[in-house]
Parts: sequence; structure tokens; C-alpha cells
Amino acid sequence: MPPYDTHKIGVVFVGAGQVFNEVSILSNEYGSNRYAGFLTGLGKLIHLKDCDPDQIFLGGLDQYGDDGEFTYCWHDDIMQAIFHIATLMPNRDSDKGCCNKKNTSETSCYGGHFHIATLMPTETVINWGPSREEYKLGTIKGQFNFVEVIIKPLDYGSNLVTLQCRKDLEGLVDTSVVKIVSDQNLPLLVRQMALHANMASLVHQYRANPSDAYASKWLARLRHIKRLRTRAQEEIQSRPTPGISLTQSHSSQTKQSSYQQVSGGGSNTDSSGQRKRLVSTVTTSPTSSEP
Repeated sequence: MPPYDTHKIGVVFVGAGQVFNEVSILSNEYGSNRYAGFLTGLGKLIHLKDCDPDQIFLGGLDQYGDDGEFTYCWHDDIMQAIFHIATLMPNRDSDKGCCNKKNTSETSCYGGHFHIATLMPTETVINWGPSREEYKLGTIKGQFNFVEVIIKPLDYGSNLVTLQCRKDLEGLVDTSVVKIVSDQNLPLLVRQMALHANMASLVHQYRANPSDAYASKWLARLRHIKRLRTRAQEEIQSRPTPGISLTQSHSSQTKQSSYQQVSGGGSNTDSSGQRKRLVSTVTTSPTSSEP
């Protein structure tokens, strides 16, 4: 359990005429120039093969090519975010429905629209799509598809950013937010909205059990450490104690040592006496060679 919060954000590009076609969206291998510029602003480009999973949260991305060679990540003092970008993942002939990309990505980016959809408690999907086509929540199907931030590129280097979410999450997400932002500031805004959407979906998951409210990973980590310490102390206290006191034990050891010394001395005496008898027998033997 890391001492910082982690978020997985999937990114997909939606081309013209793809708004209602999930497979076409996930099959895109590249996007527009503005889409590529947006990716570079989301975070730092990393080579998956060179990453240390103990230092960089990968969110389940394979490091040996199954999910591509590169992706983007971002972090601050208390959290790390990894971007699962569909256009950087390989298409496979054996996976016509691009299910592998859905299983790993959490935020999607559709060409023409920018759309962030929380697929799972820690998943967000950014969609970059055509500005004149309306994207509907649930086009990228998933069991935990909660929130989507949609970005539509406009003229003069500006973008329209809106939010969609499931009805059961409306109390935690303000879908009335509509912003127009420049290409330069778009990555910062979208990343923040994606992180907030992820957090909202996490809180939503814990609503079913009010007594077990959501806690950040660093707080949950502290609680686990305290439980481990308490358990260790209880185990030490429950260990059986010796029935003989230290004084009695020392006295017993002293007596045992004295007994061994006495026994050892007797044995030596017996040996010495036996040798004397042997010498006496030899010197008084009738087979002596004296004349």
C-alpha cells in the first residue's frame, strides 16, 4: 500500500463519425495535432520498460509491450496519476473488439470531444471528439462508467469542456460546469477534473457502508501500520511465561554443574585406579624374564 493516492486515467481519440462506435474509437492509432499537443501537457512521457513499479504507479499497464511502449504520468506530493492512452496501445488481430484496451484504460479521449469517464473507482476516460457531434455517456461500455468530461475543440485554439455522470453520482459531481479554455491550459484543467471525478467515484463506492468512510491511501496505510503494531504487542503478551523463576533456574543450573564436576572426578579416579592395577599386574607377572 503506497503512502500516496493513485489514479488511473484512460485517454481515447474520437474521430469524425465515431461518436457512437466504441470499437472504432478504441481502434484509433493516432489523433489530430491538437490532440497530440494535449497529451504532452498531461504529464511526463515515460518508457514503460524502464519504470520501477515501486516508484511509479502503472495502474496495471504491462511493461513488456502488451500495452504499448510509452505512456504519460503525473504526480505531486500526495498523489500519482497514470494515463492509459488507447492510441499508444497496440491493436491486435485476435482482439477485434479492443477489449484489452478497455480492461486497462480508465480515461478516454475522443477526437473532436474531450471526454473523461470514470469507468471504475479509480478510472477516468478522456474523450477528444468532433466539435459538432454529441457524445453520450456509456458509449465506452463498462461496469463502473460513472463520470465523463467531454472536450470539444473549437476555433481559435479554444475548447469547450463539459461534464457527464451517472444519476447516482450527481450529488458528488457538478455537471452544470461548462468552461471554455485555451489549448495551452486545457491539459491542466482536464487533469484536475479527471482527478476530482476519480475521487468522487471512490467516495461513491463507500456510500453503501457509511461506517466505513473512504480514506486516502496514506491514511489507510497509517491505520494498517497501527493495527499491525497492536497485533504484534498482543502476540508478545500472549506468549507463555516460564514456570520457574530466574533465581530457581540459576540454582538448578549451578547444582547440575556441580554434579557434572563430581561425576567427572569419580570417573577420573576410577581410571587412575585401573591403570595402577594394570601396572601392578604387569610388574608381578610370573612370566618375568629374571634368572
